[in-house]
Formats: sequence, C-alpha cells, structure tokens
Amino acid sequence: MRNGRVGSECQRGLTLFELLLGLSILALLATLAVPGFAGLRRSAGMSSAANELLWALQWARSSAGMKGTPVTVCLTQDDRSCVSSPDMAAIGWLVFEAGAAAAASGAAGVPPAVILHAFRLPPDLTVTATRPAVTFWPVTRAGMTSTFDLCDINSRTSGRSIVVSQTGRPRVVPEPASCVG
Repeated sequence: MRNGRVGSECQRGLTLFELLLGLSILALLATLAVPGFAGLRRSAGMSSAANELLWALQWARSSAGMKGTPVTVCLTQDDRSCVSSPDMAAIGWLVFEAGAAAAASGAAGVPPAVILHAFRLPPDLTVTATRPAVTFWPVTRAGMTSTFDLCDINSRTSGRSIVVSQTGRPRVVPEPASCVG
C-alpha cells in the first residue's frame, strides 16, 4: 500500500461541477428536441387519420361489390347518425350497408341500421366533405364524387384531402386541404 492506494490502480469519479455541467447540457438538448417531437406526433396523427379514411372508402367500395348491396361512408358528429349538411365539420365517419331508399337519398341525416365500421378522429382534427355521404353501388363505375378535407383545428399541421372519383376510386391528393375556418 503506497500513498493510501491499493495496488497501482487509481479510482476516479466525476466532480460535482462536471456532473452538473453534463446534466445542464442534457436538459438543454431535451428542451430543444421536445417541440420537434410534438410536431412529428401531430403530423403522424394527421397521416394516420387520412389513411384510416382512405381505408374506409376502399373497404366500402369492395364490400359493395362483394355483398351485392350499396355501402355508404358518411361523416358523423355523434357516432350514431350522418351529418345532414356538407358545411358541418364532423368528428369521424361511419361505414354501413345502405338500403335502397337510404342510398338513393344520399344517406344524409339518416341513422344507419347496422354500422359496419365507425372511426372517431383525435380531438384536434375535423373532417369536412363536399358531399357528407358517399354511397358505393355493387355495379362497376357507379359511384359518387366527393372531396374529404382533414383539418387540424389549431392549424398546427397542414391538412390532407382525399378525393373520390366518379368511378369510386379514392385517392389522397398531393395538395394540402383547404382548411379555412
């Protein structure tokens, strides 16, 4: 034992100043990264909602062909009935088998008998459409056109638009939605 040391190894640690300096740098980097993660989360939520709506439209289109009955996708404000006006911002959409009378009327304001799928948007998103309900018929090339705009209520992220063509094919358009409120 020489000079209070065991063997030739020397144990070394951090001083209090070095520890506090390292923690302050870590806190500064975390503070700079948090807003970027919040924006990434909002953008991912918008993309997820757009993909869900696109899936619902494609599923309704294929279900109409397979089941041989009209299938409707409509916007909803209460998870039970369709909105009655295209000017109304909705919180989600419903997919249901439409009877011939409901399908002919466009299903606006109609409470569906059997809901096949319901989707509710996150609290900071809304959806509007040029036509609040789109019915897919079991025959080919029979569809209704509509444009669905997904918007962020606080305008913190750009919206998304989904267009349903005359043939019933839904697609996401490259231009952002016109989210004017």
